[in-house]
Amino acid sequence: VGEKTVKVKAENANYETAEAAVTLKVTPKAVTVTAKNKSKTYGEKDPELTATVSGTLDKDTVSYTLSRAEGENVGDYAITPAGAESQGNYTVSYVPGKLTISKAGAAGLNLSATGYEGVYDGNTHAASASASVTEGTTISYKVGDDGEWTTEAPSIKDVGEKTVKVKAENANYETASTTVTLKVTPKEVIVTAENKSKTYGEKDPELTAAVTGTLNDDTVS
Repeated sequence: VGEKTVKVKAENANYETAEAAVTLKVTPKAVTVTAKNKSKTYGEKDPELTATVSGTLDKDTVSYTLSRAEGENVGDYAITPAGAESQGNYTVSYVPGKLTISKAGAAGLNLSATGYEGVYDGNTHAASASASVTEGTTISYKVGDDGEWTTEAPSIKDVGEKTVKVKAENANYETASTTVTLKVTPKEVIVTAENKSKTYGEKDPELTAAVTGTLNDDTVS
């Protein structure tokens, strides 16, 4: 690349000298450096950043660097090639790419949930759940197929059974889910008729019974 002004003359003994001027000029060839798109799963190391160079001739090369926008959460991050625009015989332009970070598998959340099963004891028993990744994780519960998702853990007190669906959501992971059961079985209660007596001809005494096994102020009929 450059420019030269060339003077030319023709000499002949029978002629006056003839002269002229011409120009030799080479302009830069366009070269494009295009960052290649890359991808990785959340938590993995970055792949090597690379680019394609188009427009150079023979074994010519151009110089450039590659960097990406900071961040490790799921999303797209710009990969930026940079370098001098003018490089010898070439004018270089740069085209960015992107690094896509995708969600890690649900197993990475390590969701653990616990239900309850026991005999009625008059107390309330709630489901519980936890995930190994706490930052940015939301744990939700739903009772049955028709229930609404809520972050409040469902509970059970009276005899019955509930199927509880549990899920852990995090922007950097696939959703983890499991199911637990809340179940209360009946407590045994005994009604024992109390022995009575009377003298012939008297009215019957009041018939009474002793109830054992109920809790708090509970009654049976």
